Amino acid sequence: AITNILGLSAYTALVAISLPYIQQHNIPSRLQTSLNKILSPPTDDTFSDPEVSTTEPYICQSQNYTTQIVSLDPLVIYIHNFLSEADITSLLEAGEPAFKPSYVVKNGRTQGTPDRTSWSAGLPADDIAVQCVLARAEGFLGTMMAPGRDEIGPPQLVRYTKGQRFNVHHDWYDDFQPDVRTGRRRKWNRIASFFAILEDECTGGETWFPKIEAITPQHRRVDDEGTMWRKHNDGGIAFKPVKGNAVFWVNLHENGTGDGRVVHAGLPVGDGLKTAMNIWPRRY
Repeated sequence: AITNILGLSAYTALVAISLPYIQQHNIPSRLQTSLNKILSPPTDDTFSDPEVSTTEPYICQSQNYTTQIVSLDPLVIYIHNFLSEADITSLLEAGEPAFKPSYVVKNGRTQGTPDRTSWSAGLPADDIAVQCVLARAEGFLGTMMAPGRDEIGPPQLVRYTKGQRFNVHHDWYDDFQPDVRTGRRRKWNRIASFFAILEDECTGGETWFPKIEAITPQHRRVDDEGTMWRKHNDGGIAFKPVKGNAVFWVNLHENGTGDGRVVHAGLPVGDGLKTAMNIWPRRY
């Protein structure tokens, strides 16, 4: 070991003596850089610990959300603080790689349409944040879903950028859909919808229900920065996107047919972007 140290010291001394000569005779810059590194004393940073990620692992926690009834018939409920900051961060990480142009289902076939110009991303069912939020939604539904029969269904992220929209539509299907996983023996429809906001850094982008008359025509935000919903000039009510909050509504009548009063639209975003999560509980 001592021999190695002495040899290294002699080598370093030789390089130090030779360096002025090398610099004066146009030695390639990469070689000069290497020699400078040899002669430069190590700093404290050289031996510092490797960078450690400060991102905390996601933990599923209960969420203290509150609710307001917007309409009794049809039932529309506004949910404050449905999503936490941790939920939002993890959901965005899970869905970000999967965004692609949105489509609609017509006559049993998926297709693009100028009526819907947003981006959509399916969320992985095995993601812990996805499972946590879906369990929260299922708890909110209570007895609306029959254990062992109904299920919460696959969720989806949707993103709107400048000018993007989703014209007036309904979430329920005209006919109950066959479940391909069970050999099409069972059929389902979307009994209700949750629309939860993850990102709200935008102008415009309201969710408009043209046939809903609210119990309270408008409601001010807690931070007093405008309203969370308002009476729309063309009738009905429009919900402003507010990060962490959600709107819930029932899609089907008791007899299983779709309720035409809950048609709605994603109004065009002005500047910025809006990202939200669709949850569609299924009734079989």
